[in-house]
Amino acid sequence: MSFQTIVDIQQSMTVNNRRMVGQQTSRGGQIRTAQYLTAVPWVFTIVPHNYLYYPQVRDVIQTIDNLDRQTPANITFSSTNLSWFTAYRGGLSGAQAAALTLASVPAANATTISIGNLPAVGSSVVVLAAGDFIQLGSYVYKITADVLRGGAATVSATIHRPVIGTPSTGTLTAVGSAVSFPVYAEQCPTYTLTPMTNGAFVNWDGPFVFRENVAP
Repeated sequence: MSFQTIVDIQQSMTVNNRRMVGQQTSRGGQIRTAQYLTAVPWVFTIVPHNYLYYPQVRDVIQTIDNLDRQTPANITFSSTNLSWFTAYRGGLSGAQAAALTLASVPAANATTISIGNLPAVGSSVVVLAAGDFIQLGSYVYKITADVLRGGAATVSATIHRPVIGTPSTGTLTAVGSAVSFPVYAEQCPTYTLTPMTNGAFVNWDGPFVFRENVAP
């Protein structure tokens, strides 16, 4: 839980889920772009709070030392302070959203998926809103445009990156704040202790950088 503790009490966070895109400008000033097919891993740069009281976080620091940059862990954004980041913004109830399914196995590297088990709601109800988070297997994706209920048994949803691996059909692993990210600490800062009465304050020498653990 130590990485999770650092996430929960962060000072700030930088999120990188950009695709790898190359650009070239001709001598005539025309620009050309090309996207390189990658897994587009999530990268979170977390600035931790300084002045944590060492006697209260000694166990957290020990777990960080145990994990270091070698062992992966899961992080979430479900805490009261951070749930807004991954909160579901569609128009279904929590139970209806949690019951959505992956209706069919996507093609390799697909960025469009079929969503099933749709509830009996109006055709204009937003099933998944642009920016909503969903999880297929171990991996988290963002919905790129509003998905309306319509009248069919399934709806198509476009996600921000190609599907990784071959996810199983059935209930989505998670929707909204229930999603979790498997990460490594790509950068794991060290700390300085500033003594005070009966303890010390913790000062970190840089941010934590958590990179998604994408299976080869």
